[in-house]
Amino acid sequence: MTWEIVLGLITLVGAIISVATPLLKLNTSITKLNCSIDALNAGMKQNDDRITKHGMQIDDLEHRVTVLEAQNIGKETT
Repeated sequence: MTWEIVLGLITLVGAIISVATPLLKLNTSITKLNCSIDALNAGMKQNDDRITKHGMQIDDLEHRVTVLEAQNIGKETT
């Protein structure tokens, strides 16, 4: 092999390494971001369930207060 071929191979290997390294880091970052997004989605689902439950409790409480107020108004007029 001549020096030109050796230098060409070294340049080619260096170019491949310089392209592959950022691609691997990018792939790792994308994987971490996907895991973070999945965790956030799970947390949001849990919060949505809790908000829905609390909304139903508030609706029930409003109904009970309305019934009690109606009973008290009926007692005051008699």
